Amino acid sequence: MIKKRKPIAALLLSILSPGFGHVYAGDFKKGLWLFFLQAGGLFVFGKLGWLSTAYGIWFFMAFLLCLYLYAMLSAVRLALSNKTYELKPYNRWYCYLAILALILFLGQTLISSRGALLGFELYQVPSRSMMPTLQPGDYIAVDTKDLSLNVGDVVVFRYPNNRQTLFTQRVVALGNDRVAIENGQVILNGKSELIASVDERFRRNEISISMAERVVPEGQVFVLGDWRDNSNDSRYWGAFSESDIIGKVTYIWLSKEFSRLGSKVTQPFSIENLLSR
Repeated sequence: MIKKRKPIAALLLSILSPGFGHVYAGDFKKGLWLFFLQAGGLFVFGKLGWLSTAYGIWFFMAFLLCLYLYAMLSAVRLALSNKTYELKPYNRWYCYLAILALILFLGQTLISSRGALLGFELYQVPSRSMMPTLQPGDYIAVDTKDLSLNVGDVVVFRYPNNRQTLFTQRVVALGNDRVAIENGQVILNGKSELIASVDERFRRNEISISMAERVVPEGQVFVLGDWRDNSNDSRYWGAFSESDIIGKVTYIWLSKEFSRLGSKVTQPFSIENLLSR
């Protein structure tokens, strides 16, 4: 059967997924390559650890943009050139449906399993408990592969009182550590721990200034929010298991404030004020 290919259909299918428009327009092999280039790119970027960095995320987004633009223009050109196109066996509605199902399956598998399979997660910060390090609306990259915890790491974890809820806070003590707060400063194993301390503007309430010494059980972590006066953290519900940690926050890859774009999340942003005193 001879049937002209419609450029608008090739364009719309390419928007759905690179390569889909090429299958419609008559180049199955190229369409397959473009589709797997998209899925393969996500897999490779994730496995290399690039998607747990701001620059890796930006580069991957640029890669996707170029891939989509090329696929759309190439598919439209192919459709325009096939004015007398003889339908192939794969140009059937059930074949298109099967291709769509494959796209959805692979896409859903990679995206939903990105933490365990690809080693990264992406979240938006909803609360103010980690200000000024993290602000509401910040988009953060999380490394789910490297779970070797250190004091000062900012982590995403399952809230012990509701494991369906995720929290983001700073590790201030690990298993078998002794932790206290004296005059607003975190005291770890009898010594002041600057990397876990914050500016006095964020620790004015009594609960933020003083806390009796606690011993963290083995295999557990003790966390605090950087805005001590506005944080629901281990001071209230205690330490929790390391197994509940999803990953370490690495970068702010998108923010309302341009100056925060690409910021690496390590020690509190205001720690310099403490060190300069």
